[in-house]
Amino acid sequence: MKTHNDMALKEWAIVCQALEEGKQTILLRKGGVAEGGDGFNPENPEFFLFPTTEHESPDKIKADWRPRLHKLDKEAKDPKRVHFRLYGILEGTVKVTDWEAAKRLIPFTILSDQAVEEKYNYGDWKGLHLMVVRIYSLAVPMDLPRKPAYDGCKSWVPLGTSLYTSGAFPVVPEGAWPYTRDKIMKIAQQA
Repeated sequence: MKTHNDMALKEWAIVCQALEEGKQTILLRKGGVAEGGDGFNPENPEFFLFPTTEHESPDKIKADWRPRLHKLDKEAKDPKRVHFRLYGILEGTVKVTDWEAAKRLIPFTILSDQAVEEKYNYGDWKGLHLMVVRIYSLAVPMDLPRKPAYDGCKSWVPLGTSLYTSGAFPVVPEGAWPYTRDKIMKIAQQA
């Protein structure tokens, strides 16, 4: 793990909560409008999670997670600060272009079946990027002032300042992580 980093990945606040609780260990990405026709590129192997509510809606979340949206949205919509509590290390990525393989990933995310299907069908190509991410909780959550450069429909956000990762601890325990990672990668690669 890097000792400090200045790159963040935008993700729905509710998904960040699921990652923080160890209820989800994958991210399914297609790309933001600002990323053009090629869509998302998993170019940064380590990053902070930038909680956002852009495009987040109750119908895109599994029903048992919907009651949490209001509380999380309040923090994620802070007009002056961005709150960072999580750090991710990309441990595997697969471009999933088979719908049957994509459907097998639904149990590993809090996204609704409809949201996964919409993401899969969005844009110029059918498919999505699966990111298997090892999530770490920061020992001390950090805040940064919200900047106009952070706004917009884009996945990657250069923070303009480095944040430290020291003391961060894994959400999924060491003994369980290899099994979790390998199981998901195997499912994704069965086309």
